Amino acid sequence: MKLPNFSKFSNLFKPKSYLGVDIGTSSLKIVQLSKQRETFRLDNYGEVKFFEENVPMEVHQQSSLKIPDEEIAELLKKIMAETKTTATQAAFSLPVFSAFSTIIEMPKLPQDEMEKAIQFEARQYVPIPISEVSLGFVVMGEEQKINQQTAGAAAPVPSGTFGRAALPQNAESKRKKNVEVLLVAVPNEIKNKYVHIAQLSGLELVAIEMETFPLARALLKGAHETTLVVDIGARSTDICIVDNGFVRISHNFEFSGVDITKAYGEFTHTDFAEAEKRKIVTGLDLTPGQLDGAKNLLSIVDNIINECERIMSSYFNKTGRVVGHVVLSGGVSKMPGFLERFGEKLPAGGEARNGRLIDVSLGDPFEGLIYPPELGKTLKDIGPSFAVAVGLAMRR
Repeated sequence: MKLPNFSKFSNLFKPKSYLGVDIGTSSLKIVQLSKQRETFRLDNYGEVKFFEENVPMEVHQQSSLKIPDEEIAELLKKIMAETKTTATQAAFSLPVFSAFSTIIEMPKLPQDEMEKAIQFEARQYVPIPISEVSLGFVVMGEEQKINQQTAGAAAPVPSGTFGRAALPQNAESKRKKNVEVLLVAVPNEIKNKYVHIAQLSGLELVAIEMETFPLARALLKGAHETTLVVDIGARSTDICIVDNGFVRISHNFEFSGVDITKAYGEFTHTDFAEAEKRKIVTGLDLTPGQLDGAKNLLSIVDNIINECERIMSSYFNKTGRVVGHVVLSGGVSKMPGFLERFGEKLPAGGEARNGRLIDVSLGDPFEGLIYPPELGKTLKDIGPSFAVAVGLAMRR
């Protein structure tokens, strides 16, 4: 899909711009933003598909990591030229399934000592040799470490609250301040591939981020409410829980937009390209009789919903914190009836035990950004698909 550009606006504003490059499974998306006081100005955006509509379904499911660097770089240069992109510094997205992240607890240390300690500690968590990965970390905040033998189990958090469990008074003198550290490991082979693509494209690569981090940055804009973000991509679905401004859980599984299109083709007896079109136009807005004949399609959608419920319940059991908001992203989230089914099915799960419904909404990464008013409808339509690219451009 070729998106309208608005390069005529890009030269009107002088603040330095940064480019977000989302190298997805089915397409490459770019967004150029410049900082404007407390928000960002949208300078440019664009998208180019990797494959033609009539290619076999299996091609849509292949990882972008398997596409030659030169092909990706040519597409990137093409879309940058078409949109008259001027930014030279860029951040690239990294598929969740190609990297590793976890939260570990560390003593509070000076920066130089923390870096050395992380190198040592990472060996316990990273599943491949440390020599084969590039490590990054962020100190998230202080946690109170308790001597459990003295303190005993902490009291449970009351249902529906967002606070932590109160500590027994006799633990006050025993607790020791620690910090939570978000550890990210990227295989050097993948990092080098992205560096090469940037060089071929004439860009300075300033960051590589797992998709969940820019996704949360763009959709939540720093909100502190405990939120589940669901991004349904062509090849897989990414789910993360963002709590107090940090990604606490990041999970990836293989139910995806391609699976939904395939099931739609079986339901409508059409090929992949036609099923994709019908999915976008009709989606789940079906008659009761049609729904009875679309059980496989509904099963895939419900599997995504059930996985969300499982992750929310697990997080509640582990932390006592309740997810109060779900944000949907990715092209599938715009499918007619998809948002409504999420809203109907999700409250029937673990969170309904607290007597509260969960707010489910479509993500809008362009909300709060400055852009020409005439682009409002277009940006609303493409927003769920551009969240990662927007979040990457917001990074600097």
